Amino acid sequence: MRKKNETKKNDLKRDDSKKDAPEKTAAAKEALATHRTPQQNIASEWSFPAIRGVQAGGEYYSVMVHLRDVAKLFAPVDGKLPPELRAQRVLSKVRVPKIADYITKNPTNYTLPALVGAIDGLPRFEPAHEKSHMGTLYIPRDMTVAVLDGQHRRAAVVMALSQEYVRKRRGSLGDESICVTLFVDAGLEKAQQRFADLNRFAVRPNNSLGLLYDHRDELANLTRAVVREVPLFAQLTDGEKTSVSGGSNKLFALASIHAATKALLAGFSGSFEAAKKIAVEFWNEVTRVMPDWHEVGLGKIKAQVLRDRCVHAHAVVLEALGRAGNALLRERREDWKSVLAGLGTLDWSRASPRWEGRALVNGRIAKNAASVILTANLIKVHLGLELFIEDRRHESVLVSEEPQIDEDNMQGDGAATAA
Repeated sequence: MRKKNETKKNDLKRDDSKKDAPEKTAAAKEALATHRTPQQNIASEWSFPAIRGVQAGGEYYSVMVHLRDVAKLFAPVDGKLPPELRAQRVLSKVRVPKIADYITKNPTNYTLPALVGAIDGLPRFEPAHEKSHMGTLYIPRDMTVAVLDGQHRRAAVVMALSQEYVRKRRGSLGDESICVTLFVDAGLEKAQQRFADLNRFAVRPNNSLGLLYDHRDELANLTRAVVREVPLFAQLTDGEKTSVSGGSNKLFALASIHAATKALLAGFSGSFEAAKKIAVEFWNEVTRVMPDWHEVGLGKIKAQVLRDRCVHAHAVVLEALGRAGNALLRERREDWKSVLAGLGTLDWSRASPRWEGRALVNGRIAKNAASVILTANLIKVHLGLELFIEDRRHESVLVSEEPQIDEDNMQGDGAATAA
């Protein structure tokens, strides 16, 4: 009897479960319709830790994106489209490899500024708790995210990750991240306007400031060392501006000394210390035979007055001195200092007609590649140095007949090797 009763109870349970089955199935379907499994969620949308902000009355988000996901998140710019149908410029094939090389060659100290993008649609933000600005941003994967600022950085990241030697050396590069600022901009017109606004006030740091802060470039390091160790340069160099302004009592810009030192050491292949020794010794000797420069340093004459009177207070002559110095160190290694003393007998006055067509054009200072070469030619001839074929080519197009070039002071092109 007891067994029969248990059998009946089990049968009743089975019957009840059959009755409940349709209800459970319906509930399961409803749950699936409203909730996704983690796998389904990953497949259908991006999720990023985010900070929500408000700008111009609209929400925007700052998120951290793994470098391996940068290419997938942002839609590539179609350069074939006319500019009015896109919100970005065409990629420069020169810039992208340079940025990629920068990333891969500086694995422990590269810096990538934030990317800026526009989401063409409405993402979903879930705050970490009520009224929190921190949370998770969900973006459907079929929603377009356009790059508004940083398309070259985006392309460079993709290139860096694709390079085989990077994967072998630093397999974790893709795990590193970049900050991305995302605006919600439905439509091309809004994206284009935001691109225009982002670039409206963009100003690139000038060359002098870049050189002052660049500790990775060897020539920049050498230039700063030269300025420190040449007393007159240390006193009269502006480290922030590309060119000295009219009211400044500085005589040189750091960028000008950089260009002049680069010309001086052209072709030199020695060590950093050897190059620094050459440059410091040369520029100290130049300043020694330039009494007018010392007058500025002593406060006896204002820098602007000297600039108005003489050509040697301008960047074109400083670089020309570096170029002439390269030839001097190559040709007269033993007695170059005594030869350089001849600079003291050169007429640096802007009133002298010999500078016209060289450092001057119609009485105004000219600074370009040709003017540097032509000015250096005059200095070379004054010091009794030879002119190379490239120098002569520039002389042939010079209208002025000054200075008269001695035909004996001509030879073939040679590699500049400062000693």
